Amino acid sequence: MSRRAQQLNQWFETPLGKRLLAAEAAAVAETLPAFFGYHALQIGGMGAGRLLESSRIKHRCITSRYPISHSNYSQIRTETDELPFATDSLDVVILPHILEFEDTPHAVLREVERVLIPEGHVIILGFNPLSLWGLWRLLHPRRHQIAPWCGRPIGMLRLKDWLALLGFEIVEQQTLFFAPPFNQPYLVKPLHFIENLAARIPNRFGAVYLIVARKRVTTLTPIKPRWRPRTALVSGMVGTRYSEHQEK
Repeated sequence: MSRRAQQLNQWFETPLGKRLLAAEAAAVAETLPAFFGYHALQIGGMGAGRLLESSRIKHRCITSRYPISHSNYSQIRTETDELPFATDSLDVVILPHILEFEDTPHAVLREVERVLIPEGHVIILGFNPLSLWGLWRLLHPRRHQIAPWCGRPIGMLRLKDWLALLGFEIVEQQTLFFAPPFNQPYLVKPLHFIENLAARIPNRFGAVYLIVARKRVTTLTPIKPRWRPRTALVSGMVGTRYSEHQEK
């Protein structure tokens, strides 16, 4: 976990962060119970594993560079791009705001692809640059040193390209949380009508996006050899003989 990721975990303890975490947990809970298996993993300690609560998988684990307090799940301290799991061993992996707050997002995705079983699923949460929150970040460059603005937002189209290159199939995508990016509690009620209005309009401009992708299985179809006659090359012989030949 990078220093920026640690700052983000602390930001999720603020009033606005807690509201966002609750919205993300509710969105994940609409998808996660449909996935079965033996092992589910959350990378990063955001919310102390709250996103795993709706899973029906018995063994749930969190990996983090730092100890996680108040968590009911097993913990492994490790780097996000070097997961201590066997290849093809996990059924579900959750990535909550990991890629945009790590220095090597491609390496993290490659590790996720490696440890997932064939047909396993990854659930990714990220801040949406095409949102009011993304605009707020652009208009306040001085805030780039503090959470949640200190990450490097990754657009949905770009992320889907990365997943496609790794052989993933997108099975679900949505945006959520339409509240303005203000952390002052006294502004919540006066601006609540904006949140309700934006949530009723189908769009892709929520503060956070959720992408669910499945690891596809590549099946190799063997090329069967074809038989065809070949003229004998021995002088004085008449007729043909047959040989097994694979066309190039």
